[in-house]
Amino acid sequence: MLMLKALVLPLLLSLGRAALSTPWSRSPLSSARRHHPRQAWTVGWWSSELQQYGCRPVIFVFAKATYEPGNLGGTIGPALSDGLKLVFGVGNVATQGVDYYGLIGGNYYPGGAPPWGIYDMQAIITSATSCPHSKIVVSGYSQGAAIVHRAIEALPPEIQARIAGVVTFGDTQTLQDGGRIVGFPANRTLIICNDGDIICVGWMVPIYPVHWDYVKWVPTATLFLAQRIMAANAVDPWPTNGTALTANMTADVGELGPGVDKDVPVPTKFVAFPPPPPPPPTQAVVGSR
Repeated sequence: MLMLKALVLPLLLSLGRAALSTPWSRSPLSSARRHHPRQAWTVGWWSSELQQYGCRPVIFVFAKATYEPGNLGGTIGPALSDGLKLVFGVGNVATQGVDYYGLIGGNYYPGGAPPWGIYDMQAIITSATSCPHSKIVVSGYSQGAAIVHRAIEALPPEIQARIAGVVTFGDTQTLQDGGRIVGFPANRTLIICNDGDIICVGWMVPIYPVHWDYVKWVPTATLFLAQRIMAANAVDPWPTNGTALTANMTADVGELGPGVDKDVPVPTKFVAFPPPPPPPPTQAVVGSR
């Protein structure tokens, strides 16, 4: 299935390039009237809009947490997708979930991520770069965050350069990778870890309730990605026949995190390294390499 996606996605995107010569809307916020009739707000656990509908000004790639359903999950993925659609317009954002099983055992592969999840994210991002001027943003939650680390760090520099911003939540590789994605610019990376979430310092158990309390950070992540998208668009504008890609930065995306203001850049690394309790002597570190 993954090999088929690697072959099919570039073909679908190349067929969709004709749409790049005409704007979908005079205003991104009114694009719901002009986007593909089946493209809409994110409902449910699945989203394959890049694969189904082709290039859009913003391409959002997301990897779900362990045991979450579908390819987008049921928590952060849909919420962050809709946050971006609220800011940029429903028809201007293509959300693509990463197809991987999300089994608990995936956390114990080297680097904390299963190879098929890494490959699928790399295939999606690489295919997305065939969309001229599209702004690619990437995110992942828990095991999905580890997939983000391993996928992006292994991409060629020219592919990495097309990624406008990355956000991870409950990141299992925060400590192991030094609070960054290896080889990727820190000013395009936002790592969010709740205080007390020992997953962020590499321990698999016990999983405290704070590890499931990340939806509250979606507004902050939305703002960060919107800022990064517009910064990238200033360098490489989306060609819409004289109508620039705009962001409704006054949109009510929800309550922002402490110290975050819409009028200033979101801190590039919003990491809380929690003080973990001493782990059991036999406990293994997640994804140690």
